[in-house]
Amino acid sequence: MKSIFIFLTCFLSLSFFYSCGDTEDADVLKPIAETEAYIPDNSPEAWIVLTDEYVAELMKLEMPLDFEEIEDPKLRQKYHHVLLLKLYGDIPQVRTIIEYEFNLSNWGSVFTFANSDEYIPFLTKEIAYLEALLFLSPDEEGTQKALERTKRTKLHLTSDMAQLRKEDPELYVELQRDILIEVFGDIPEVHIYTKILLKILLQEPLTDAERRAYLEAVNHLWPEQ
Repeated sequence: MKSIFIFLTCFLSLSFFYSCGDTEDADVLKPIAETEAYIPDNSPEAWIVLTDEYVAELMKLEMPLDFEEIEDPKLRQKYHHVLLLKLYGDIPQVRTIIEYEFNLSNWGSVFTFANSDEYIPFLTKEIAYLEALLFLSPDEEGTQKALERTKRTKLHLTSDMAQLRKEDPELYVELQRDILIEVFGDIPEVHIYTKILLKILLQEPLTDAERRAYLEAVNHLWPEQ
């Protein structure tokens, strides 16, 4: 994701995109917008949907040469969005990026989700955002990995894990590994546990060493059991 902005910043030398004009006209960051009702009540804001009017407003703004040095993070982000529009045009992927980042910056770090029914719609937005970033920068490995991880998280939340355990043990174990890494970190015990768990689910024979390693990993991860 960072590489997107590094790439975009390289275009600062293209002076026809920019102006040294006053930035005060761009201070207001409240687009005329509709909202979607699915965002939970404990969020500070509903999800704001960008309108054609707001995008047109961004397109008209002139870019200051020093916008990266602007202290106000929302205003600095707004100029990044203007830059995206000027570089790539008013295309769906750019709108997706602007809308997602606009909403995320409005929420800050205070929003929470009480359950998966509230979290899944947000993950859908995040997947669309990451796909849009990849459309603009298809070689970005960090974004690709984030997209794969987010898709797996959504799949986990929307799947019947007991049924998945029977029907697709490999996918089940992959999802379990992702969850355990989130909880315990990327430690050897997580990989030992999930590797041997897959063999157990596939009814493959275990060696005595594998049985010991499995039990040691379980005791490390869940010492209270």
